[in-house]
Amino acid sequence: MRLLLLTLFVMLFSIAEAQAGNGSFLILKRGYFYINANQTGKRHLTRTPKAYEVVDVTVLNQKSIMYKLIVPENENYINGSGFIVETDSELQKMEMKPVKVYPKVLSIKSNFLDYQLVSPDQLSFTGRQEQSSDFPHITWKAVNFKTQVPNTYWVPDWSGIYRPNKNADWLNQTYQKATRLKMGKDIRQRILLGLVETGFTREQVEMALGAPLKTKQIENGSQEEWQYSSHKVIFKSDRVLRVI
Repeated sequence: MRLLLLTLFVMLFSIAEAQAGNGSFLILKRGYFYINANQTGKRHLTRTPKAYEVVDVTVLNQKSIMYKLIVPENENYINGSGFIVETDSELQKMEMKPVKVYPKVLSIKSNFLDYQLVSPDQLSFTGRQEQSSDFPHITWKAVNFKTQVPNTYWVPDWSGIYRPNKNADWLNQTYQKATRLKMGKDIRQRILLGLVETGFTREQVEMALGAPLKTKQIENGSQEEWQYSSHKVIFKSDRVLRVI
């Protein structure tokens, strides 16, 4: 029974990690960072072109989409408390790897995405320990912390490009490479969106989709097929012939 509970606990953490990746947003048009999704309250001018990690998405008045971004240039100090599963000796081995601090002891019904990442050197144990009836084999340690956290702001969809399943570093680097290679605006935008069309070069396809899972020669070697998880790209004479 304990093994089953442990397995379930690990699975829930894994699912939470997978769901945490919301993609990134590249700001291309000057506008504002908004404190609130409905564009009320304080606002700050955006920086272009620059990509940020997306942590939330909402639809405003059933018309425009608003993206909530992590803006690391603006940080605040916060004092907090919560619970971790690591021991003091485990924290020492982790060096500077961030630790997940949960606001309360987790149960099966808890939100596994509700945590604060804190550097081990910013944690202090209170000496209090608790256990969850759902995960009785895990001892939760109460901690206090003071850490810097980046501010989050909302931006409207018209101000840039959203790319699911890609982080901000990838989006920034891909934009910079496309600009450096002097690609046209339309081609650059398609690459950033992950779209491939007839006539694209191998380099452009790899920029848009990443490296293929598998490649093979077809049509007696006159064509090459790049296989991805959801589609295939067929090349002829080093250009995209079709996408299937």
